[in-house]
Amino acid sequence: MLDLDLAGLRFSSSKPPNPSWLAWGSERGGTLVIDAVEYLGATAPERIAKSPPRVLGIDAPFGVPLGLAKRIAPLVTHGSQVLEAIVVTPPSQLDLAWASFSAEHPGALRLTDAITHGAPSITAPRPPSWRTLRGVAQMLWPLRDRVSIVPFDALEITPGRPLVLEVLPAATLRLLGLPYVRRHGPEAATASTADVTEERLRCVAKLPESVAPLGARIELPAHVANACAQDAGGDALDAVLALVSTYLATRGHWTPPPMTGHAATRALVEGWIVRPGG
Repeated sequence: MLDLDLAGLRFSSSKPPNPSWLAWGSERGGTLVIDAVEYLGATAPERIAKSPPRVLGIDAPFGVPLGLAKRIAPLVTHGSQVLEAIVVTPPSQLDLAWASFSAEHPGALRLTDAITHGAPSITAPRPPSWRTLRGVAQMLWPLRDRVSIVPFDALEITPGRPLVLEVLPAATLRLLGLPYVRRHGPEAATASTADVTEERLRCVAKLPESVAPLGARIELPAHVANACAQDAGGDALDAVLALVSTYLATRGHWTPPPMTGHAATRALVEGWIVRPGG
C-alpha cells in the first residue's frame, strides 16, 4: 500500500468500531481503475503519514464557519491556522468556544456546506461538531511540510507535492444522479437495513455509468464492489465515492474556490469541498 497515486479516505475519529476506509487506484488507459478498498480503522493517520497519495480526497471537514474560526484563532487569515489551533487547544476550551458559537448561530454552516447542501443561507440546520475536525487536524498537521491542502496551500489541482482535498460522498451521489436519500438524506433515520443495503447496491452498480456524461470511465473490480456491498455501514462505498470525486477533480470536473471578494476570504479559512461538476 505504498506510493499510492489517487486515494479516497472515509475518515472518522470516533472510538471503535472506527469506520475509516481507504480506497485507491490510478488512471490507466483513460480509465480510473479502482484497485482496492480497505478498512483502516484507527490506523488511518499512521497509514497516510507513511506515504501520502499523490492526490487524496478525505470525507471529513477541513474548516469551520469564519465566525467560529475567529474565536478559535482570533487573528486567523488562513485555514492552516485553525488546524494548528485545534491541535494545540485543550478540548475543554474548544468545547466552550463551540458551544457559545452554536448557541448564538444555531445550525451555522460553512460557505461550502451551504453551497453543497443547497441551503439558502448558513443558518440551515446542521449542528457543528469539532471532534472529527480535530481528528483531521491531528492527522494533517504533522504532514504540513509534505502535503498541500486545497485551498489553504493551493487553489488548483496541479500538485508539486501530495495534494489533499475535502470531498463529500453525499454531494457526489446527488450530483451524479445516484440514490442517496436512505443513507445521507432525510430518510436516513427511519430507513430499514434492507432498504439501505438495496440502495447501496444500486449505487455500486450505477457508479460507472454515472460518470460517463463527464467523459470519464471507471473500472470497479468485483472485489471492490463486493466490499462496498458487504460493508453494512456504507463507509467502504463512501471511500470509493471520495476516490471518484478526487479523480474527477484531477480531470477538471470540479468548481475551484473563489479567488476574490468576501467569499474568497471565507474559503481560505473555512476550506472548500471538492464536488463533481464544473
